[in-house]
Amino acid sequence: MVRLAAPILFVLLTLTVNAQRDTDQKVTELEVLAVSKNAITRINAINTLAEVYYNLDIRKSLDYGQEALELAQKEDYKPGIQNAYKILRRIHRRLGNYTVAIEYTLQNLPLAEQLRDTAELLDAYTTLGNIHSSMGNFNESQKYLNKARLIGEKVNAPTLSNILNYIGRGYGKSGEYDSAIYYIKAAMQRELEYPQPGYGLSYIYNNLAEVYVDIGKYEEAIHFYDLSSSLAEDRKSPLGKTFTLSGLARVYQRKKEYDKAINYALQSIKLSTQNLYRDKTREAYGILYEIYQDKSDYEKAFMYYKQYNVYKDSIFSEDRMQYIENLKINYELERIKQENELLKKDAELKDLQLSQQYTYVVVFIIAILFILIAGTLVYRISLQRKRTNAVLNQYNQDLESQVKDRTKELLHANQELMKQNIQLEQFGYIIAHNLRAPIARLLGLASIAGNTEHFSLPRDSVVLEKIKSSAEELDTVIHDLNDILDVKKGLHQAYETIDLNKQVEKVKGVLKEKITESKAEIVESIEVKKCNTVPAYMESILYNLISNAIKYRHPDRKPIIIVSTCMKDNALCIAVSDNGIGLDLKKLKNKLFSLYQRFHHHVEGKGLGLYLVKTQAEALNGRIEVQSRVNEGSTFEVYIPVN
Repeated sequence: MVRLAAPILFVLLTLTVNAQRDTDQKVTELEVLAVSKNAITRINAINTLAEVYYNLDIRKSLDYGQEALELAQKEDYKPGIQNAYKILRRIHRRLGNYTVAIEYTLQNLPLAEQLRDTAELLDAYTTLGNIHSSMGNFNESQKYLNKARLIGEKVNAPTLSNILNYIGRGYGKSGEYDSAIYYIKAAMQRELEYPQPGYGLSYIYNNLAEVYVDIGKYEEAIHFYDLSSSLAEDRKSPLGKTFTLSGLARVYQRKKEYDKAINYALQSIKLSTQNLYRDKTREAYGILYEIYQDKSDYEKAFMYYKQYNVYKDSIFSEDRMQYIENLKINYELERIKQENELLKKDAELKDLQLSQQYTYVVVFIIAILFILIAGTLVYRISLQRKRTNAVLNQYNQDLESQVKDRTKELLHANQELMKQNIQLEQFGYIIAHNLRAPIARLLGLASIAGNTEHFSLPRDSVVLEKIKSSAEELDTVIHDLNDILDVKKGLHQAYETIDLNKQVEKVKGVLKEKITESKAEIVESIEVKKCNTVPAYMESILYNLISNAIKYRHPDRKPIIIVSTCMKDNALCIAVSDNGIGLDLKKLKNKLFSLYQRFHHHVEGKGLGLYLVKTQAEALNGRIEVQSRVNEGSTFEVYIPVN
């Protein structure tokens, strides 16, 4: 076996080296054609370079695709425009820029019809169906996939098995599992009868396994994932491998075999990040987050949840992606400008060098007669060279500093944009739900009151009472929004040194009636007595946490509330613990600190307190954490950095 292994390894290494050599030679030949004087030759060569670099360097692939599109549009060369659209939609779909990918595909459809390109029509409709499926638009997805199916059946297209597979996957995503299994098995049957080159069979096995996962038939799912894994390497794409790895992670997560699930999820993240498959990276992070939450390892769960949200935003926030792209364009323009300046300096240096060479020749000729004059000239040239080198060194230092500053600006803009996107989603939810209901009731009641034929007082005074109640509810929502916006705008951010003992006493005074009514015992353990913070925020945080502890007390025991402060990891920790009814954190997941979320309806409340606490803590550059068990109690900890 050892004797056989060495020749086999040598052959594989030889094939790999030869393949790399062939690729390098092809790139070199295309780069020569890419600067040809013939515009059509140049466009075709640049489009081919974009295809070659798709699996080698996605950034170069995008640059070449954009360059080819601009040249083809300038020359009105329709086949070149069509090929550029094809590679650009593949690139943007892989990067998760779905809206851009859809735009390029729709722009290519009229060209495909004009050129009577049946293969492109099939590819375009299939691509649109897949993108809409990834975005959750299943009705739109099935519309395009069925168009592709009709064309494929009419011409008996080799890709018909792929189209049937995608239709089945769409049914699976929308919960119609019988239809999903029917179409995917039809795709598998056709692929086995008429094998096609490429990765089609791998995706069929993956999609069928995914349906079995959704309906809880895990052994069948593992069987089809294993079939996909066992295919030859040339029948499996990197993207298909991430489908298999994430699918197996999901299966073993549901079977509670967490070590296997974590291993497969981490393999999927490694492969998907190497190939910039953002949606698959996001899916794997989501699985890890759920696994560690099930294991009650909340630190790792929170870490992976943050990563999941980062990739979620990067995929589905098109406005944010466009803004970042604009920043990149500005950065590239600035970089090009700096490179031009550097080239200008380089030209000046070369001119200076030529001037020096000329001076040397003159000095050499004159030196025979004027040795002293030549010595003086050499000395002056030496000084000039030092000044030139000093100028170049200073220029290089300035250039490095500008690049670092620009990079910091991009990172800061990215972080701010992510925060703004989350806030916009939350306020959109309020407008869509919390404001719509009272406005609808006001309009309905006003319609009743406006009907003078049937409306009369005092008989219908209850209608006026309901109008007043709805208006007060609307006013409450608007006041809540104003409170939140005050925090976002930093209207109260005047830092002062406060006494935490006095703050707690002040809050107890405000809650005196509730404390007396509930017979609550407030236990204070204030180790850190002073802190530099915003007094209004600190008072609001203490008020909401203590008020919630009283409100959600256990009916069968005396409420005991412990308010404590201490230092942890260079941060002030303010903790409020109770022995109340507690919360089921596994079910609540990330809803706990959302706006207008209520989890106990036996007491009055608006679902604003915890959201406001989290918002004010973050305004102080801090955070909030929670530990809770049902029927045992809860502990909320707010961490405020001391610096």
